[in-house]
Amino acid sequence: MVTITKEQQAFTLINVFTVAADRQDELTNFLIQNTDEFISKCPGFISASFHKGIDGTSVVVYAQYDSLEAFQNMIKTEGGQKMVEEGSKIAESAQRSLCYVYETKDLQPTL
Repeated sequence: MVTITKEQQAFTLINVFTVAADRQDELTNFLIQNTDEFISKCPGFISASFHKGIDGTSVVVYAQYDSLEAFQNMIKTEGGQKMVEEGSKIAESAQRSLCYVYETKDLQPTL
């Protein structure tokens, strides 16, 4: 289960991909498969969530690692480099944002 709280102090990667509409599913499935087979086994990986834009031309990945260093170590590996290279052949562009959770808000239950 994905947990997003500032208390968790997790490092967050938000990656927004632009993709041709006829390749949105291909990119999403590639990212999920790569996470299942490689990224999830890397030290420091916590979770990943995959989002498909309703316009069909975007894919957003929200991933958490226990530190910036864990993410950097993963991306430097042969598997990480291969993932970037192969993903770049499917996506038209990618905008990576490296973050820490600042605040979260939940709907307060009514009694």
